[in-house]
Amino acid sequence: MKKWRNPYLIIRADGVALLDTANHAEIKLKPDELVPALAKLPPSNWPYGRVVAAAESAPPSEQDAVAVRRNKGIVGGILNRAHIAVNWVPSA
Repeated sequence: MKKWRNPYLIIRADGVALLDTANHAEIKLKPDELVPALAKLPPSNWPYGRVVAAAESAPPSEQDAVAVRRNKGIVGGILNRAHIAVNWVPSA
């Protein structure tokens, strides 16, 4: 996914992170903050159109794994309602 140029999300137990490729930082967001954060990105961040790549973080415990799966469903629903496709990729 190093050549991916659209937004990249990491689904975490405590929310979702938007990967800032300019400085390789994770911007932690609550699921309801995701669409406004994506809307603030310039058009140049969307060369493939309305699609994001997303991966699950590696949870350290079963309880965190449940939270990651729950957030994956929430984020998927939010993006679907915003008409943004998701390319789910395996965790690194």
